[in-house]
Amino acid sequence: LRKDTMLRRTAQRSAGGGGLAESFFPGYKDKVWAALPPAVRSYQINAQNSAFEGWCATHMRLQGVMEQWEGVRSKMAPSQKYRKPYVDWRRQQIRGTMHYGRWYEGPKNSDYRPDSTHDRLENVREPFTPEEWEERKQFRSWCMVSMGLGLWVLFAYYKVTTEVPVVWCEEQEQ
Repeated sequence: LRKDTMLRRTAQRSAGGGGLAESFFPGYKDKVWAALPPAVRSYQINAQNSAFEGWCATHMRLQGVMEQWEGVRSKMAPSQKYRKPYVDWRRQQIRGTMHYGRWYEGPKNSDYRPDSTHDRLENVREPFTPEEWEERKQFRSWCMVSMGLGLWVLFAYYKVTTEVPVVWCEEQEQ
């Protein structure tokens, strides 16, 4: 093979035939390419190849970062420790695991049957017993009150420590 045949570039073929100039001057790109010196052609080919290899190198670097992120993300999976084991009654009926009877032992020996109920609205200051509070604490993942308080403290600290310029506008004497 001759060196000139190795330096040929493939041209992008468009549905429009290459544009308006191609319709007026058929094959002008090939003629311009053939007229260029071999050094310029090899430079343009190497520039295109280097650009492509640069994109490949960037992709390989980002692929390494993404693989590291996958390792971090797998550690963020929800823990089974905080999962509340609950299956709704429709699924229990379908699976054949539905238990008909007293499913919940309520407060003050109530089981929510007629004549065996307890009104929780009688004592609105303490809606849960200490045992129920301990059970609920097992499923808590973040306390919104402490987070809100922390954000408020940061806002107050910002307002106290920043200086706001004061501009006095005085009327000019005439």
